[in-house]
Amino acid sequence: MSILKSYSQLSEELKEIVIFCSNTDKNVFLEGPPWSGKALVCLYSLQNVVKENGIDSLFMVSNNAMYGYMSIALKELDISENVGIDSKNKFFWKMAGEYRISVSLNSDYHENYDSILTNLLKEEIEKKYALIIVSEVQDYLPKEWELIKRISERIVCYGDFKQAVYENKVHREAIINDCIHKQLAYLYNDASTKKLISTRNCFFDDAGYALPESENAATLPQDKDNGAYAMRVEYKMIDVKYEDEFKAIADKIKELEGKNSRIAIVCPNNNRFAELSIYLEGHEIEHNYYAINQDLRNHDFTSTTPLFISVFNAEGLQFDDVILFGFDESNYIIEMKRKENRLNIILYVGMTRARNSTYIIRHEDTVKELKGF
Repeated sequence: MSILKSYSQLSEELKEIVIFCSNTDKNVFLEGPPWSGKALVCLYSLQNVVKENGIDSLFMVSNNAMYGYMSIALKELDISENVGIDSKNKFFWKMAGEYRISVSLNSDYHENYDSILTNLLKEEIEKKYALIIVSEVQDYLPKEWELIKRISERIVCYGDFKQAVYENKVHREAIINDCIHKQLAYLYNDASTKKLISTRNCFFDDAGYALPESENAATLPQDKDNGAYAMRVEYKMIDVKYEDEFKAIADKIKELEGKNSRIAIVCPNNNRFAELSIYLEGHEIEHNYYAINQDLRNHDFTSTTPLFISVFNAEGLQFDDVILFGFDESNYIIEMKRKENRLNIILYVGMTRARNSTYIIRHEDTVKELKGF
């Protein structure tokens, strides 16, 4: 099973942006909502550049799940042998080792990581790559962004600052100042697009996306078969008692069996996954649960076996169907994100991972934002 829409299936608008990104010698920032095609544009641009010029290039990702997902994408495009891929933290730790930058045993991980970034910025660093693709740029620290600019002759980055799930990251204005800004929007005036826009508007007052008004905007019926990647977005609420939450998930997994669907089970708290895994094992329901986050780097994202993935790791990924659970008022991550004024962001990320159905498991402790959705 392929995880990528083929180039021939891209709209003419996206193909034009692919050509632009392939030929320009400037930095480019592709910004757009979920399912607008920004990652596909970057991948096909990278394929063009590598196959035509054979340049040294790097695909930089923000987490282990994206590493696994994009590793498969690069293989599908037959450029995995020519393009390096690394997660940003691992990349800069290795770079610090090359420059023999030491850390303090008395400091925690985050303090040491900030220290190595600061010290790397003091070094005279040569440009190592002709091109770096930066995924989910809203998740990068300002110092990481500055280092990327120093080590690459050109950058094509993509992201959506409405999906900035972490605090204290690079500002949108800084990226726009450093790049040619290309705004991607939805191209179809169909039922799925309307639902995605309504979901965005539900969580943000200044969403800034509306239905296409151009005469060239395609209008598709909801059940239009637009190939293997046709979108039929829908949201289904499953209201249960808290003690029946795992049973509801198990029942939904069984219902989806045989549909050749790539399924993600998304939760904000990894601790709940351990409990759910025990429950599903007891009911002989197959699933993929990685207790060690780094193991997601080796996950087969073409698999139709349900994958447990946190909402933070799911950012930027795409699945056929998604089951959301565990977004509870008593969850400490929910409490923290509410205090940071980022709860709507992680809810929005979770609600926009599926091209077909998103099943929302709700009970008495579910956050009010989902109870009222």
